Amino acid sequence: MTDLTSKWEVNHQPILGPFYNLYNPCVVHEPGQPYPYKMWLFGWAAEENNISTGGGDAIYHARSKDMFHWEVYAGDGRWDGTGDPKKFVPVLSRGQEKWNCWAAGDPSVVKKDDTYFMAYSSVGVETVVDADGGRKLHLINCVMGAKSTNGIDWSITKTPIVIWGKEDANRWLLASGDNSKPPADYYGSYHRPSLLWDNGRWRLWFDYYHPGTFLSMGCAENSQDFMNSGAWEVLRAEKQPLLKDYPNPCVIKVGTKYYAFADTPNYPESLGGDGRLLTMAESENGVDWSYLGYLRPEGMASSHVPQALLSTVDGVEWLYVLYAWKPETVKEKAWDYRYKEIRTMRIRVSDL
Repeated sequence: MTDLTSKWEVNHQPILGPFYNLYNPCVVHEPGQPYPYKMWLFGWAAEENNISTGGGDAIYHARSKDMFHWEVYAGDGRWDGTGDPKKFVPVLSRGQEKWNCWAAGDPSVVKKDDTYFMAYSSVGVETVVDADGGRKLHLINCVMGAKSTNGIDWSITKTPIVIWGKEDANRWLLASGDNSKPPADYYGSYHRPSLLWDNGRWRLWFDYYHPGTFLSMGCAENSQDFMNSGAWEVLRAEKQPLLKDYPNPCVIKVGTKYYAFADTPNYPESLGGDGRLLTMAESENGVDWSYLGYLRPEGMASSHVPQALLSTVDGVEWLYVLYAWKPETVKEKAWDYRYKEIRTMRIRVSDL
């Protein structure tokens, strides 16, 4: 594949961070507002697993006047501009149901009229007792929906908006300490949503477990009420992915064309081996995709979970990609999994 990096302007300085482990920086641009840039991101702000705020991944909110200097919501109408993650307060976290009792993350937000709409990954577990009395955990990944008028206070859907139809019938069961893969015919684990309002309908891209791949990309649509879970229809998934090995997808529409970004694995040794690079694809309809090439702004294993944004600066329209950065430090031959900063790169839309 083609290295596209040289065509982009890479900002090697963080726009937000350092923190303990936050990523998936979804930004909405609202020109004319006192804070025209709004960001939602998730993870663990200051400590392992967010224990002090209830546990599990949680979604945080930030705002900026210029996209390079951010204040993070700190609760009760306060905002932290000092960059102290201990002061960050989530705006959405795990719930009480079996499909959302573990974690909430991967926010994808669209501003429509006067309302913010969010699709986000929801993770839950339930305990299952087998015929021999053994106890295992059923891991549930799905996509929930939420809406808000201020980006802070969210109403969530009663049930997932996108979930594999056989999630309860063909469970992925884990014993304590078991990291085994799901059954051979398992096509679930819907998560990492990317949301667009497009030509009078909601469109959603997500990744899911496809046997024989890492994670592949599917899609769903809804031409009715966003919050009506029953109105969402999965168009492509299971044995017919849009793109194989395409995890953490973000889809954006530029003019009449769609572009997708993901941190795709399985690159050849000439590109550094089995790491993950930001990979770009294009489509005329959001369903049929072709690869364009890869981006490597910060190295093989330190630029992940991309999010795209269109923004006009001084009369020039730019396509930004925000990504999570982590230090390239090796501990026992394994990369540090924690994302420490948010960084950016951009390209003129006219140069696409």
